[in-house]
Amino acid sequence: MVDIFQEVEEDLKRERSEALWRKYGKYVIGVAAVIVLGVAGREGWKTYEHSTSIENGTRLANAIDLTQSGENNRDAALAALDSIIADGNADFVALGHFQKAAVYLRAGVKESAVAELEAVAGNGDIDQVYRDLAVVEIAMNNATQSNAMDLIARLEPIAVPENAWYYSAREMIAMLHVAAGEIDAAKPLLTEIADDNEAPSGMRSRASEILKAIGA
Repeated sequence: MVDIFQEVEEDLKRERSEALWRKYGKYVIGVAAVIVLGVAGREGWKTYEHSTSIENGTRLANAIDLTQSGENNRDAALAALDSIIADGNADFVALGHFQKAAVYLRAGVKESAVAELEAVAGNGDIDQVYRDLAVVEIAMNNATQSNAMDLIARLEPIAVPENAWYYSAREMIAMLHVAAGEIDAAKPLLTEIADDNEAPSGMRSRASEILKAIGA
């Protein structure tokens, strides 16, 4: 009889985890494309302004215009970004991959988007801030129950206060614990986020709402 109750409890935990992931995981993932577009655009112009490679900056700006000009220009935009990746310096290589990832995300081609992000994360010549962002984006766009723990292991070195992506990495780790059915592991992380006055307000609100949903 005890075994039956344990099985029922595990099923309830699993259903609750899946429900939470369906409700909140999509929100977190939805932020991913915005981050990619925002960072790629902002950092692209920063690089453009400070880099001696004016030609690469102009090419990137033109490619970004193509990515935003509709589906009919998608192939041309991807080709322009491939050219930048092939010829540009490390910063432009990263930005080219981020922009390609954004194009694929808009088109709903997740696997190709993740491949572009992996190309950034695995390139030792690219600045660490871009590589760390790529890992956060991979987790946001490619999380499943089966790969949650592997993604958590990749995010943990990023979830430190001195890292630019500290808060995003912490939130994603908590959500990955939810995806893996580890509610008890998610609770303290969500509590820390909800109580952190320096965390983004939207992130704190989400953490509080999830804590209420799991009865913490």
